[in-house]
Amino acid sequence: MLSAISVNLALTCVESASFGIFFVLAVTSLAVLVVRHSNGSASPPSSERIWASPLFIGTVLLLMTVTAHWIITVRRLFEAFLYNDGGANPATYYMTVEAPTQVAATTFVVASVIVGDIILTYRIWVVWDRRWSLIVFPILCTLGYVAMGVSVIQLYATYKPNESPFVQAAQRRIITTAALTLTTNIYGTASISYRIWTSNRALKNDNDASGMGLSEALVIFIESAALYTTWTLFFLLSYSANSLLEAFAFHCIPAATGISFMLIIVRVGLGLHWSPAITRSLDLHVSTSVAVRKPPPCAPRMVSLNVTKTVERETDFALRRAPEKRREVDVELAKYSSAEV
Repeated sequence: MLSAISVNLALTCVESASFGIFFVLAVTSLAVLVVRHSNGSASPPSSERIWASPLFIGTVLLLMTVTAHWIITVRRLFEAFLYNDGGANPATYYMTVEAPTQVAATTFVVASVIVGDIILTYRIWVVWDRRWSLIVFPILCTLGYVAMGVSVIQLYATYKPNESPFVQAAQRRIITTAALTLTTNIYGTASISYRIWTSNRALKNDNDASGMGLSEALVIFIESAALYTTWTLFFLLSYSANSLLEAFAFHCIPAATGISFMLIIVRVGLGLHWSPAITRSLDLHVSTSVAVRKPPPCAPRMVSLNVTKTVERETDFALRRAPEKRREVDVELAKYSSAEV
């Protein structure tokens, strides 16, 4: 039997562990962004400064909102068991929707989701070669979520004492709000996954390969922010069922959002790239003993062979990188004798 106390104790434990994972990933992500930016140019113009990168801004914002929410969760634990009425009624405290700490925690959940939806929309735009037509729908959903999210915060702040969080007025707003961000998540997950899958399929067809490897499935899962989508669906289902588990799902959203998007940046930093450009490698073997049939006399000639290699485009970062130089191999054939084979 679920109770408010057991749910919130589990929430504090799980969110604390998730926050630790997120914090490590966030610091690593910031380091990846800074290092890649510094390697791109010694003195970048103001438009290419690190703080102008959307992913850098998103990482910092998520670090702020997720950290703030975790601090409030820990504070609510102490208030429930120590400071509120001497810890006599922790269940009543946790069920008080209009409590200032509850309203503040809800505010940071909404802020984290807004940042997450914006990052997801940005990634759709980047992965699909900056096609604006593909992000009109998620932009509209995100704007709708902003409006509904603010209304949910206002509703919580004006709750009557001892009023249930599952009253009809709250259900309409919260379910609508969750449905908006879930729609954005499903759209983003599906569009990014399809883009990666079709590109990888073209690569495999070209290389006579088949099947999806574990690494490819993992890349698709991370790239598409499937963790973010799954957790949002978990909250929507638990709240629709009027389950107390909704508090656990709702207040773990910031950590799940942060982990999902930090994994994307760290994945790129570890070199597990994806790109619509197909990268090929070409091994050129030139034998030193080459027999060439030429009519004598023949003037020595120099043959230059240019072998170009298509390099991967990094589509995960907003920072403009200097174009990679093509690999050029000059093979010079030495002067041959006029002897016939």
